[in-house]
Amino acid sequence: MNSEIVKNKITDSGLKFTHQRWVIYAALEEAESHPTADQVFEQIREANPSISLGTVYKTLDSFVQAGLIQKFMDQNGVMRFDSIVDAHSHFYCKESHEIKDYRNEELEKIIRNFIAAQNINDFEVEEVSIVFKGRKK
Repeated sequence: MNSEIVKNKITDSGLKFTHQRWVIYAALEEAESHPTADQVFEQIREANPSISLGTVYKTLDSFVQAGLIQKFMDQNGVMRFDSIVDAHSHFYCKESHEIKDYRNEELEKIIRNFIAAQNINDFEVEEVSIVFKGRKK
């Protein structure tokens, strides 16, 4: 990932740009699934031995607090991190525990219209996020 883009994302979120933050954010952006803090650490450890597991946890938490990333608990109670902060859904593989992003504006519109038709007066839907569970073919 382009270091200038990462730098801008970090500084635009209100955080100071550091090499450690750049490495950790870039690793999260490059991850094919939604990694745990331990997985991020394993990904960066060899090339960045000075970054500790504790630093990874603290940095990811600061990213969440700044709104740069989001965290969520997966189906097994494991905390995972996602660099996409806008509303989207996920495919979850029950065998590999892999999580893939999924966006479909038409589906979101159908769900919003369905909820609106239910006359639920004491609740306003702000975003739609669905987890589709299954297995890879």
